Amino acid sequence: MVDLAQRADAQRNRRLLLAAAAEAFAERGIDVPAEEIARRAGVAKGTLFRHFPAKEDLVAAVVIDRLGQVRALVAEISAGRAVGLAAIAEFMQRAAELIAADHSFFEAAAREAGGRMSVHQEKVALERELSDLLARAQGGGHVRSDIVGADILMLILAATNTCAPAQSLCPQLWRRYLALMVDALRPGHTTRLPVPPLDVNSL
Repeated sequence: MVDLAQRADAQRNRRLLLAAAAEAFAERGIDVPAEEIARRAGVAKGTLFRHFPAKEDLVAAVVIDRLGQVRALVAEISAGRAVGLAAIAEFMQRAAELIAADHSFFEAAAREAGGRMSVHQEKVALERELSDLLARAQGGGHVRSDIVGADILMLILAATNTCAPAQSLCPQLWRRYLALMVDALRPGHTTRLPVPPLDVNSL
C-alpha cells in the first residue's frame, strides 16, 4: 500500500516542478537545464527525473497543465454568467493573457511536445468544451453561426503570435487586435468564410 504521506509529497513535488518549469521556460525557453528547474522547485534533481524521465515529458506536462487552465476558464465562464458575445470575449481575453505571458514557451513547446497524444487529447477536449460554450451563444443569436471552437482558439493565437515581436515596445498590443476580432464575431452583415475551419483532429 502506498503511504498517504508519500503520495501527498509526490503530488506536492510534481506541482512545484510544473510551476518552476513553467516559470523557467517562460523566462529562458525550453533549453533550461534540469538542474535549474529542480533548484527553483526546491527538490533534488533525481526527484525531477522520477516524475519526468525526459525533458519532453516535462514540457508536455507543462503544456497540458496550461491547457487545463484554459479549460477551467471555459468551465468558469459557462457556469458563472449568461453565455453571449460578452462571455466569449471574456474567455478570449483571459486565455490570451495566459498565452501572451508565456508566448516563447508555447512556440517552442509546440515543436517539442505538440505531437504527443496526451497533449493532443487535451487540445481536443478544450476545443469541444469551447464549441459547446460557443454553440450556446450562437443559439441565442449573439454570435455568428458559421464559426466553431477551433476558430476561437486560432483567433487568440493569431492575436498573441502576431504581436509577439512588438512585445518589448507595447506588451498589451494584442488587446487591440483581439478587440477587432471580437467585433468580427457579431452576427449580421458578415462576409462568407471562404474555407472551412480546421478539423478538431488537426489541432
